[in-house]
Amino acid sequence: MYRKIISAVDGSFHSELATRHAVAIASSLGSQFAVLAVDTGEGERKKLSYAVEHLRQYAGTYGIKAKGIIRKGKVVKTILAVINEEKADLLVLTTRHGEHRLFVSSVTQKLMLKAPCAVLAVKPSGIAKRGRSMLLPLARREHATSELLMLTSSLAKFYSYRVEILHVIEFPRWYDLPWIDIYTMRQQGEENMVPVADALKALGVDADVRVVVAESSINAIPKEAAIGRHSMALMGASRRGILKEVVYGNPIERMLSGILCDVLIWRKKL
Repeated sequence: MYRKIISAVDGSFHSELATRHAVAIASSLGSQFAVLAVDTGEGERKKLSYAVEHLRQYAGTYGIKAKGIIRKGKVVKTILAVINEEKADLLVLTTRHGEHRLFVSSVTQKLMLKAPCAVLAVKPSGIAKRGRSMLLPLARREHATSELLMLTSSLAKFYSYRVEILHVIEFPRWYDLPWIDIYTMRQQGEENMVPVADALKALGVDADVRVVVAESSINAIPKEAAIGRHSMALMGASRRGILKEVVYGNPIERMLSGILCDVLIWRKKL
């Protein structure tokens, strides 16, 4: 349960779109909510004040009494301090204005690595449409923790989404396999993911499973997001995994650039 959610904003349109998702989660879960802006001393105080008040009012339309916070200081250090002061359970943010990469050398990447609470990093493509569907890629059934299922159901209920659980079985040169082998792999994959769909259904969310065999998830996930015409994709990431991608190359970045819907990258509490 996310008792308190902080949405970090910078006055950009992207941060407003990310905050809309934060409001969706807070509305579904009945969480306390705060909008945070950091004044770096670059003369944007008026812009930040407007953004915080505008988003407080937006949250209010869903019955959420949001707290507005504006602090002066360095972005990462200040956000971490406010998380600790407010005892937040979830931080929601997007890339800062002018940052074109989600993880490498960005404020978002640093907070994904350092924030003590759960983090939801948003790469928005537009305003999420209600009544559509969302994609939940899972490499293993064990990755569908109770927290991830709770987060998925909160978004799905708010937007009235159907959830498609996508499991990609990575197999080099899969196209050389006999058809029956591919069919068997997909069938076994579906059986493995059915409990996840059942868990979401128990939470009141319409969910089904799709399994594909491909050379890599990096290429398969954007393709499936386009085929399904999903409005949102929610993906889990570990702190260790994010650090590894930064050090050894960043296929996540390549994947995100190819997905046309909103992408939410979730990292559990440290």
